[in-house]
Amino acid sequence: MGKNNNNNKSGFDRFRDRHPILINSALMALAIAALGYIALLFIDVFTSHGQQVQVPDVRNMPLEKAIEILDDAGLRWEISDSTTFYENYKPGTVIDQDPKAKSYIKKIRIIYLSVNAMHAPIIQIPKLIELPGRQGMAMLKAMGYKYVTMDSIESQFAGMILEVTVDGHKVAPGTPVSVNSKIKITVGDGSIVDLNPEIVLDQETMDSIDEANYQDAQETYEQELKAAQERKEQERKEQAEKDKKEQQNKNQSQKSDKDKKKEQDKKSSDKDKKN
Repeated sequence: MGKNNNNNKSGFDRFRDRHPILINSALMALAIAALGYIALLFIDVFTSHGQQVQVPDVRNMPLEKAIEILDDAGLRWEISDSTTFYENYKPGTVIDQDPKAKSYIKKIRIIYLSVNAMHAPIIQIPKLIELPGRQGMAMLKAMGYKYVTMDSIESQFAGMILEVTVDGHKVAPGTPVSVNSKIKITVGDGSIVDLNPEIVLDQETMDSIDEANYQDAQETYEQELKAAQERKEQERKEQAEKDKKEQQNKNQSQKSDKDKKKEQDKKSSDKDKKN
């Protein structure tokens, strides 16, 4: 009877009975291959495989216009830097972008924008009166002021700073001034000789006065530079928070539009079924 049952089995059944491990291994290999194929399909869907778009050129555009163009292209964007001010660009203009214009990317990529700051940095003028003129100029340029000039007037104090003006107006130490303002340092030319000086200072005393004034000005500069850096960092954080909220609002709006579309599609489907 057993022989008759074996004779009734097909060739595959007999092979499976003789080699169960080989058959199970082959089935497992097929299952793994099928799972791998399905995984590749999901990867293609989630990574937008084969769906590439050309990056538009938004450089030298106002930020609002650049965002409008990127949104129309279906591309995501973020502001990578908006704290640096370039004089040869208008405030709020896109300076650079990454990835570069005309390159091809997937829509899930983010376009990073470098945007010109809305205004030039503003720093407080240090105490310069009674410092040597060249020392005052070097200090101002080290702080970031771009347009610093020096002239002289008749005075018995040769080379000593007597007055500081910004855009033609006399300013006191601690006055907030844009680094793009025109600063003029006025020094004495030493042409006036005091024939009856009430106090005569030797060179050592004059050097000590210059050193004290320099240290005072240096401390003021360091404090003002630290304050400017803190303001810059605060502005960066506020801008980043603002951009984050705008992106969240945008995502919520897109989600709401998708939900509305789904609801409309469902109503249309239900209507078709009733018809």
